[in-house]
Amino acid sequence: MHLFTTLSLAAVLCTVHGAPFVRPPTLVVQGNALDIDMLPPHTAPGTCPIDTISCQRTDIDPCCSPQNGLLVLAQQWDTRWGPSDQFTVHGLWPDTCQGKQLPGSGCDHTRAYSNITDILSSSNDPDIIRDMNSLWPSNKGDNNWFWSHEWVKHGTCVTTLHPTCYADSYLPYQEVTEYFRSILDLRAKYNVHAALNASGIVPTEPETGRRPKNTYSLDQFKQAIRDAWGVEPNVKCRGRQLQEVWLWFQVRGRDTYYPVEPRGQDTCHRISYQQKST
Repeated sequence: MHLFTTLSLAAVLCTVHGAPFVRPPTLVVQGNALDIDMLPPHTAPGTCPIDTISCQRTDIDPCCSPQNGLLVLAQQWDTRWGPSDQFTVHGLWPDTCQGKQLPGSGCDHTRAYSNITDILSSSNDPDIIRDMNSLWPSNKGDNNWFWSHEWVKHGTCVTTLHPTCYADSYLPYQEVTEYFRSILDLRAKYNVHAALNASGIVPTEPETGRRPKNTYSLDQFKQAIRDAWGVEPNVKCRGRQLQEVWLWFQVRGRDTYYPVEPRGQDTCHRISYQQKST
């Protein structure tokens, strides 16, 4: 006798500031097995193994461990933006387990939201817009465009945040808020400015010209990060001007990030790490 599962295809339509949302199909389970052809099987919420390491197995539910399980947290240093003692966020970018980039158009066109500011403003996280404006600003001055771009290209590729992973507990757009809040929390935990400062690497007085003389070596930067977290970063520069510090992660369980050795390339030799004008 085969146990079976029925699928209710009724969709609940909602809106947030005019953006359409379709609630994922509700799963009604009969017996103790799932047998669904239309959707990949998902482990019941709260029952995912907590010790799974991303990129180590291929038979893990993508709701329990991110399928694109090698990720880059890019923190940027732009002297025009953000608090004077903080790196700001560029993004958290899922890659394949082989270190290859995912499609530039993202992974789910049905969730290609262009109104991220409205979605976050309507969330149950009262501080998120304030934190995003401070710690995730666009260097082009259009935060909503920047955040929407990051969500569409990268956020939709985090498989553990797919709406079906929440089953009946899902609330409209909650994965969007969770994506951005988790990255802000990750940036706070892996505070590059604090790690550099602990090793005596501090922003220097501004210098004019294309080849500033008051610089640090790439090895100094890498050693400071290794002293803090046991792994090296990738460091990105334009000329000698520091642009970004990349930290690479794998994931334990659904969303516990831990740093791993870098897979990318450095673009710095001597590094000009100048004070912000903000």
